[in-house]
Amino acid sequence: MRFLKIFIIACFLGSCQNIEEVKKPDNLISEDKMVDVLTELSLLNSAKNKNKRILEETGLQPDTYLYSKYEIDSLQLAESTTYYAKKYDKFDGIYQKVKQNLEVMKAKMEVIRDEELRIEDSLRAIEIKDTLDIDTLKIPDTTLIDSLGTQAPSNSIYN
Repeated sequence: MRFLKIFIIACFLGSCQNIEEVKKPDNLISEDKMVDVLTELSLLNSAKNKNKRILEETGLQPDTYLYSKYEIDSLQLAESTTYYAKKYDKFDGIYQKVKQNLEVMKAKMEVIRDEELRIEDSLRAIEIKDTLDIDTLKIPDTTLIDSLGTQAPSNSIYN
C-alpha cells in the first residue's frame, strides 16, 4: 500500500512539467492585421467549399491571393498563429473580432439580398402589367384632347 502511494505521488510530480513558452516571432503579424487575415481566410475557405469550380476557372489561388494582399508569407502566418494560439486570451479576442466582422458582413449581404429580391418582385409586377390586353383599358372621353387643345369630337376613333 505504501509503495502504491509513493508511486502515485511520483507519477503526479512527474506529470507536472514545465511547459515551454513559445517565443515571440520576429515577424509577428499584429493583432489587427491577424483579424483581417483570419476574416479573409474564412471567406476564402467558404468560397473554396462553395464555388470550387469557379475558382478553378478563374485561376485564382486563394492562398497566393491572401499572402499578396496582406504582404505576408505562409511561414509568418503559421508562426503568428502558433504564437497567438499559446496566448489563449489574445487568440480568443482575435477570433471574437473575426466572428464580429463576419456577422457584420452577413448582415450587409442580407440587406443587399433583400433589396435585390424587392427589385426582382417590382420587375415581375411591371412585366405583368405590360402583358395586359390594351382593349381592356378604357380611356375616358374627357381626357381625349386634340393637338389644338380642344376636346376630341364624339365620333372620334378613340370612343
